[in-house]
Amino acid sequence: MRLENQIAIVTGSGGEGGIGEAIARRFVAEGATVVVCDIDGAKAESVAQALGGKTTAWACDVSRSDAVDAMVNGVVERFGRLDILVNNVGFTTPGWIGDLSDEDWHRVMNGNLSSTFYGVRAALRPMRAQKSGSIVNISSAAGIGGAPGLGVYGAAKAGVISLTQTAAVENFKSGVRVNCITPNAATKPLLAWFESTESGKQTRAEIEAYARCGSPDEIAAAALFLASADASYVNGVVLPVDGGLSSRVGCVSARIEG
Repeated sequence: MRLENQIAIVTGSGGEGGIGEAIARRFVAEGATVVVCDIDGAKAESVAQALGGKTTAWACDVSRSDAVDAMVNGVVERFGRLDILVNNVGFTTPGWIGDLSDEDWHRVMNGNLSSTFYGVRAALRPMRAQKSGSIVNISSAAGIGGAPGLGVYGAAKAGVISLTQTAAVENFKSGVRVNCITPNAATKPLLAWFESTESGKQTRAEIEAYARCGSPDEIAAAALFLASADASYVNGVVLPVDGGLSSRVGCVSARIEG
């Protein structure tokens, strides 16, 4: 098993059927002790019980730095170390930039970007001290280029990419690796947006004209690779797991046969 005796925190993993839950499930199957973190403690407990094995539920609002610090400190106090952190929390308020409020901006930025910063900063303390660790941040294909209707979400996820790269460069001599995954339509926020707006429905139709929406399990497989020793020489990588979405720049309206 690739994660045997490893201690992992997966944020946003209390949502059944989401990317976080899929990652937590994959990690448990590979031998890790997993802290199922969610803002809703009841949901975290439900997923932890369903996964069985060596799991612990932890209620945490990752948009608060003190809560993230307390969680990481508590996990290290209980288990003696922290080997893996997956910053998975993500959500959006869809809408055109000109129509969004200050509250929309700060809520999405805090929930996606600030939460990732708090997690990286907190995890670096024990990981640098033990001279090992893997941090996996979940960004989005929306963070790579313009995504109409997802301006705030895309800006936050672009920030996650930059934060990942800088953290990797700053810590490469410490034994801590920091990498990032950019899924496409495998995330709950995007799937919800697809169904809630005409722009979302059209975007989904354009994606499915040449590719398909991803699944949480496909993202979990990439997270497992980056978290494990199989990726010991992989650092600062932004890994698209998007069916080729991020490669489609020229002739975006061209139809693909076959």
